[in-house]
Amino acid sequence: MAKAIRTGSRSRAAHPGSGGGKVTKSTEPVPDKLSIRDFLGQLLPRFNPRSGVKPNYHVPKWPPDVFALCMSLLLKGGAYCAVLKNWPPRDRGKLVSIREWVKRVRNIGRTWQVSWVEGKVPSEVSESWDVVLEDLDETVNSLAGNIRLSQKLLELCAMADEACSGIGLPQGGHGSGRLTKADRAEARFQARVRRKLRVYSSACDEISADRVRTLPKMRTAQSGLTIRSLSHNIALWTGGDEVRPRWSPAGPYVEETSSINLLLVPWPTSVMPSQFSETEGLRSEMMNMAKKQFGFFTFEQRQNDHELLSLVEGLFKKATKVVGKIDGVVLPEAAVTRSQHVKLRDKILKKHAFLISGIGRPSEPGVRHGENYISIDVPPNVNFIQRKHHRWKVDESQIQQYGLGSRLDPGKVWWEHIDISQRELAFLAMQAWLVMTVLICEDLARPDPVGDLVRAVGPNLVIALLMDGPQLKARWGARYATTLADDPGCSVLTLTSLGMSTLSRPEGVVKPSRVVALWKDAKSAAPREIELPEDSDGVVICLTVKYLTEWTADGRSDEGTAGYPLLSGIHPIRLSSNKS
Repeated sequence: MAKAIRTGSRSRAAHPGSGGGKVTKSTEPVPDKLSIRDFLGQLLPRFNPRSGVKPNYHVPKWPPDVFALCMSLLLKGGAYCAVLKNWPPRDRGKLVSIREWVKRVRNIGRTWQVSWVEGKVPSEVSESWDVVLEDLDETVNSLAGNIRLSQKLLELCAMADEACSGIGLPQGGHGSGRLTKADRAEARFQARVRRKLRVYSSACDEISADRVRTLPKMRTAQSGLTIRSLSHNIALWTGGDEVRPRWSPAGPYVEETSSINLLLVPWPTSVMPSQFSETEGLRSEMMNMAKKQFGFFTFEQRQNDHELLSLVEGLFKKATKVVGKIDGVVLPEAAVTRSQHVKLRDKILKKHAFLISGIGRPSEPGVRHGENYISIDVPPNVNFIQRKHHRWKVDESQIQQYGLGSRLDPGKVWWEHIDISQRELAFLAMQAWLVMTVLICEDLARPDPVGDLVRAVGPNLVIALLMDGPQLKARWGARYATTLADDPGCSVLTLTSLGMSTLSRPEGVVKPSRVVALWKDAKSAAPREIELPEDSDGVVICLTVKYLTEWTADGRSDEGTAGYPLLSGIHPIRLSSNKS
């Protein structure tokens, strides 16, 4: 039973009214006097006494809801730093070791999965929640000084985190043996999480996604101290729909493997300046533009369908002979047209491999934007469409670098004419150790707003599709890849086309570079350039998982289950018909 709660109205500061200096009482909380009651009521309406319904303060039965409430409160009050000064918390007044505390919360988390199916909450969760209810009228900004309350909030987060172990990941069967009560409860729990993620892009039940989201988590920050340092399995995302996350286990469960092979196709092999052109924006855009300083440009794909399909099919066949199996095919930003992608997708999916391809369409002057998006296709029929979040800004230095002076005036700044109003980020759970997300060029270079979401979830693998020059260690792609590798610990692959790589001729460079890709992971000292040799048409990279141990700041180990994809092989692929 929850303890008695003070539900009386709280005194509020008076504010001058608009009539003759008359003083009225505000019905809204004063910002610097926001109470815990009011803050939690903003997240979960049934806590809100102003909703016209008697508030219901019972602890949520669903672990992601408890995590969202408690972690949001710790974040808002800035208390997650101070609470670790006196850690671990006492257990019923007795001092305990960190090992004893970890064992306790882990057991409570496992019990919670079973008790949730029965509509119950472990008694330890209810008792900790009672401590929160005792201080509902305390202000949020005083939370950091309330060690007892802060400890209980963090302890509730840890219990919920342990209850959410493995959420969102491909789930294996339990064999032919008889299922235990815990097995059946876990299966129901995981199925409900997957359904929530599919429908609402959040694991929460009672808390609306427009307030806060919880998502599966793959990386625990191991540097510094942030809110991301406090959980292994579930992440807090407070960014609303600025970037909408989309989560999906990529197809039905398949037998777990320790490595994957990716075929990189740096198409197109040739890009000409004539494919870039000035275009007229929509009327509303042109009215707000200083035309002497700025303009819009577009890019047109001109590659032959037959040549593309023949190249990819030939590379896939040859690559299979070289490495045994190809798990995925990756093409750069704006590499193909929409119709080319449909033909290519059908061929690749039939080979039981996934396809990641950049798709483009030129704008129609004054009528419609161009298109720049990616399609992620996973057999048998999983598909994600994700649009670019930022426009490419081409300035004088880039016009010179790519030799575009005859097409775009170097005296102006040119913006890619695409629509950026819809921002989503897909996370695909390929294996239990491999969650992948894909970015498009500027989305890697401009960390707002997608960067915070990537760092919150910490996908094991980030693939960035680029329409850029050579992927050299000294260039911008390596710098931003290193940032994600350092924190939260993602492995990052960037890929551009051979055509853009060889089109790039910075001042002082005589011979065009064929470095079309770059790899950086958390365990390598420096980024690794991936070059396409003169007599080759594609490259296969082999990624192998290395399991390492990560720790939360409250002292919990993940017991060596953190999977780090590492580069374990590079194999240039040459078609037999291509003579050196």
